[in-house]
Amino acid sequence: QNQSRAAAQRLNGANQHATTVNELETTARRTEERNMHSLYRLLSRCVQLLNLMSCLEHAHSSPALPEVQWGLLHGLTFYQLATSQEGQQRTESLLNALVCRGGKTLVNGMSTDGDLLADKLSRQCYLFFSSASRLTYLGFRSANDALSRPSNSPQRIVLANQAASYLRSASRHWYAPGLVAGNLLSNNSGGEQVGWEVVAMNAMESGSPLALAADILMKLGNVDGLADLCLICAANFGGSQVPRNESKELGEDAEQDTLKWEKGLYHRPPSAHAVVGVDGMMDSRSNDDRAIMTGIDATPSDALWTCHSIIFHYISKLLREAGEDNQRLAEKLVATCAASSDTKFLHSLYEHLLATNHVDTALRIDSSSLEKWLLEEKKDVDLLWKHYTFHDRHVLAGKIMRETALETAEDSRVPLHRRIECLTRAVNSFDLALRGNRLGSDLRRPAGGPGGYSVQGGLSSQPKQEQQVTAETLQSWISQIKEQIDVATIQERVLTTIIQSQDANLEAAKMDTLEFSLVNVSDLYNDYAGPLNLFDICLCILATCNHNEADSIHKLWKSIICEEVLPCHTSSESAMEFLGKLKQGSMLEEETIVHGAGNGGDALPKFENGEWIPRLRNRVAALGKELFGKGADYTFPLDLVVRELEGLRQVYDNTREEGHVSLLWPAQTMLDVDVSFYALFESYDSLQQVENAAPGGVDITTQLPWLSSMSELLEMWVTAALSSYGSSSMIGSNNLYGNGQGNDASSQLIRGINTGGLLQRIYGYRSALEGLSGSNTATAALVNERLAKIDETIRKEFVQL
Repeated sequence: QNQSRAAAQRLNGANQHATTVNELETTARRTEERNMHSLYRLLSRCVQLLNLMSCLEHAHSSPALPEVQWGLLHGLTFYQLATSQEGQQRTESLLNALVCRGGKTLVNGMSTDGDLLADKLSRQCYLFFSSASRLTYLGFRSANDALSRPSNSPQRIVLANQAASYLRSASRHWYAPGLVAGNLLSNNSGGEQVGWEVVAMNAMESGSPLALAADILMKLGNVDGLADLCLICAANFGGSQVPRNESKELGEDAEQDTLKWEKGLYHRPPSAHAVVGVDGMMDSRSNDDRAIMTGIDATPSDALWTCHSIIFHYISKLLREAGEDNQRLAEKLVATCAASSDTKFLHSLYEHLLATNHVDTALRIDSSSLEKWLLEEKKDVDLLWKHYTFHDRHVLAGKIMRETALETAEDSRVPLHRRIECLTRAVNSFDLALRGNRLGSDLRRPAGGPGGYSVQGGLSSQPKQEQQVTAETLQSWISQIKEQIDVATIQERVLTTIIQSQDANLEAAKMDTLEFSLVNVSDLYNDYAGPLNLFDICLCILATCNHNEADSIHKLWKSIICEEVLPCHTSSESAMEFLGKLKQGSMLEEETIVHGAGNGGDALPKFENGEWIPRLRNRVAALGKELFGKGADYTFPLDLVVRELEGLRQVYDNTREEGHVSLLWPAQTMLDVDVSFYALFESYDSLQQVENAAPGGVDITTQLPWLSSMSELLEMWVTAALSSYGSSSMIGSNNLYGNGQGNDASSQLIRGINTGGLLQRIYGYRSALEGLSGSNTATAALVNERLAKIDETIRKEFVQL
């Protein structure tokens, strides 16, 4: 071959210019040297091949040594073994099986015979027994020696680290894809990627030195070595290069008998620009193609995926298994992997952890690579928010949630409930940041701590740093977002009401705006709640905006009450009169009130049935709980609501037959709203005074019902006060309750006695009753008697002697 190349060169040279005698002599000398060198190489390989066969025959016949898998050389001639690439690879596979595969290998028994054979192979057959084989042997020998030692013994730890060092060095020389990936399974899924679990287990069963080395390092608990081993090997097949760490990689010194130019002559990585297949031809498949082929057709991309799959196998195995030790090893393995500078591997690692439901483990990795991947590749703001929260970067967490909630791009259709969720998360994050700001300390969890662990990524860029924000700014953001949440919650309520309504007539554009954007509070009131007669929501908006407009509030409350009672028909003149006044000044002035069952009244609900009472009570109580005691009590005008509810009660009672038991449901409704007895009493008292008769006497038809209601309310109050602390003559005679402190009924009653002139007012009510004239004097006497009993109980149980 060399002579043919020389002849071709001479012919080409002759065509260009005349060759001098000196040039011809130089060319001849170089040709002769090249031929002599080729002959030496052939002769040395033949001699070492003969030595190899002798060593293998000795191993095969020795009971102390493993059986040689001669089948790996089946069909090859001596010429092919000495000169072909296939012969070289199959010989290496046989030697690899000899040192690390099967139940019986050179290192299993750690015998002297095994050491002698390995030493002889490394000295006399180094062109075949490569550095990879020699270092693999040393690594497995140290690992097996370590396994024979007691757990946690110093000797075991030293030997385990030594084994990892040898195997790290060996992995730099595992260049053959078939050697690393093993006998790959056929894939019938049309070229799709085979799962990591299948690939990892198949590599183990095929005797891949990488898989076997990872397995034995896992048994030793050396997960750092396992991760380094796989990532160093992955660099041979397209992964990022891992710089050599001399303190962690041993055994690279070549044998003394090896000539300098022989180093790596037959054991070298594929070209950086081309991948050479096992048959010496160019492999056209790209490294990104992970379609697993069969048998010896394994490609560099197959080997690369095998390296990653082995890591994923052990991460998942450790995370699945219970036990503190397993979790500690899992976190340590993830931490080592996360420190890699291989971006593609890191992305695969993140994807694997998410796909196997180990989200928290992935998010505890503190790396700019993960942050960038979540933002740009995964485009998942929820995971990014959790990632920031894990690492106490609450300002960034709050900002990304706020940005998502306030997204206004035309192609961004963020549902309203999602916006509310993001706003809620944002305010929680800013609140955590504010608390950390006030503490003046770094709240970041320690690595491996109870709440998680932090892992710094191996990339040069650091995680995005948080902007320093003052406590005042954070407080301002929190207040602003809380207001937005209040408005958005009302908007969601409007949306729900419209969806549930059968007759809501809303333009499609407005409906879309309501569903997929945040509507400002002014538009929400003027374009939605107001026109759609959503009175409750209008009041909530006024409360949220701190808008105290008494006329609008009174109109809305009258509309709410009318909406539960009207339309109706009634046979009572007094009910007709009261309902007519009730709807005046409301937004339902056009609602129908029919006197009697005629004129279409039979199709309307009957006022006397009282079916409207529970509906009205429930609605007033529910809305009152939303408004009252929240800093905007003006949206719950107590006097107005009591007057209208008490008026409805009185006209309803007048329609009932004699002997009907009247219930003070308006007062109980106010108590359900959490209005205090004292405030409720003041409201009833003020309304009773408004109902004073005109000059010339007291109108019993208006005054008596109010005085009767007052007596019932006082009776409820005293009963509640007695039940709070028990009936005892000591109540009021000591300093515990004398000042009327607290919100319970007895404390309020003491305050009414001491500062509100309660007993004097009761005396005034009794005096007014005695001056009443008319047909209901008997009823007035009963009310007077009730007030007398109340007065007696108060003086006995609550007034100091």
